Amino acid sequence: MFLRFDFTYISDNDFLEFLLCYYARDFAFALRKTQDHIIFDVKSDEAGLTDFCNHLNFIANSVFLRHFEVKALEDEYFIQEEPKNLADFTKRDFLSSKNLNAYIEKNELETNEWSCFVDDMLSFDEKEFEPITQENFNVLLDKSVNVLKNAKHLVLKNAFGVYKIKLFDDDFKASFLMPTDLKALNSAFVCSNENLKLLASLEKPIMKLRFSSIFRKNHSTPQHEFKVKMAYNLFLFALGLKLFEEGFKFLSFFKLEHFEDELELFEFENQLVIVRGLDFINQRAKELILSKEDKNYARISYILSDFKQESLLLDLSKTQDDIVLLNKELRLLELTMPSSAKQMYEDICADAIGKRLYDNFALQFELLQGEFELEKSFFSLLGLVGLILKLDDSPQKAAVKLLELSDESKIPRGVKIDYRFKEHSKEFDYTRTLRSVMSFLLAGVQASNIAYGAVESLAFFLRDFYDELREKNQAQIVILSGSLFEHKSLLKNALKHLKNCKIAHAPLYI
Repeated sequence: MFLRFDFTYISDNDFLEFLLCYYARDFAFALRKTQDHIIFDVKSDEAGLTDFCNHLNFIANSVFLRHFEVKALEDEYFIQEEPKNLADFTKRDFLSSKNLNAYIEKNELETNEWSCFVDDMLSFDEKEFEPITQENFNVLLDKSVNVLKNAKHLVLKNAFGVYKIKLFDDDFKASFLMPTDLKALNSAFVCSNENLKLLASLEKPIMKLRFSSIFRKNHSTPQHEFKVKMAYNLFLFALGLKLFEEGFKFLSFFKLEHFEDELELFEFENQLVIVRGLDFINQRAKELILSKEDKNYARISYILSDFKQESLLLDLSKTQDDIVLLNKELRLLELTMPSSAKQMYEDICADAIGKRLYDNFALQFELLQGEFELEKSFFSLLGLVGLILKLDDSPQKAAVKLLELSDESKIPRGVKIDYRFKEHSKEFDYTRTLRSVMSFLLAGVQASNIAYGAVESLAFFLRDFYDELREKNQAQIVILSGSLFEHKSLLKNALKHLKNCKIAHAPLYI
């Protein structure tokens, strides 16, 4: 008898593959990888299979492992394969069951399954950095605790950057907070079991969590949510453990130097959304992307390499021009934004209806002035909408505030904002959207309703655009990417209205 595991694993990294091979190293096994799946067969007697399954129960869950099934099969169907050398896998200093259990149960310092201990380096003067080893671990740990308790800071360096670390003291300018223990989370944040599972996963991603109402009442923070990351190696775990025992609940991490993006993500309607971070994709693909001058386009090429069928990519960005690609190369959508308020109003007044709307609007509302620096993107369009709504004087900040209004909205439907192409053209007519917004303002519609309507109607426009391609058999799947999809109101509407819609298994942006 042998067991066949079918893991739905939505990354092409080799971390789960390594753990399976590591814990099955004394058995006969075979492993096959397909897109989004790892098929793993392991053969032994009943006691051996029970032992293997017990090890799997203690492996830290991966954020990329979405589901698995297991079944018993007869030996005649088993085909053993030559196992990959464990030394050939990517190595990381994960906090894993092996080194964590040794520390908690025996107070022993062990390497993890990858034979790694701690890769971070530590400094107390911001000049000299000392590697953390099994020999100096306890000395550096005790010194770190004393430094932090005396209201000073220490500096840590790793592959992602250089960080100043101090005890949390109501300073909300940190890059992220690290709870000293899982139990500390509830003292400040609302955290579902699903989010807790992701935070405590093998990868220890950064996630945004909402502050609890009690915490916000007792602390003067303007933010509703903040970034959180759990201890990701043995030293930080041990440091948190000692601090938690003395009543300290959070460490503040300030990123002083940036080498690389950390993994940041969230889960939405059972789909994983990777916001940023290339560290958990295939190592060769990561190196290739980072070697390119246009890293964002290299990221897009990596995303599209996963799809064999006709695909429409919607890469909508808050910092760059939007990229809309059909079948990996054909650009279908032209977005042109005005360079000034003067040009914007001239375009709006291009016909008699627009001129009449402008005249009526000018009687009741203050008109915009000045020059604009805008990308060719829907984010820029939402920025113009936000300016008209007087959400901010900067189009970029106005766009973010509009998106935040939309994300916080509880209304079931927004007003229908006009999104359309120019007649007989693939160039988007931004004036129709702005004219629609101006009309609703004249009608007395609230800004929050218009904000949600602008986002919801964008999703409807993308749906209609995609449906036309589907009817012509030019596209079978639509792929969402780009930083605009960080905003859950747009993501929710896109997933709801676009058929056969998939979120890219790569960061939304670099």
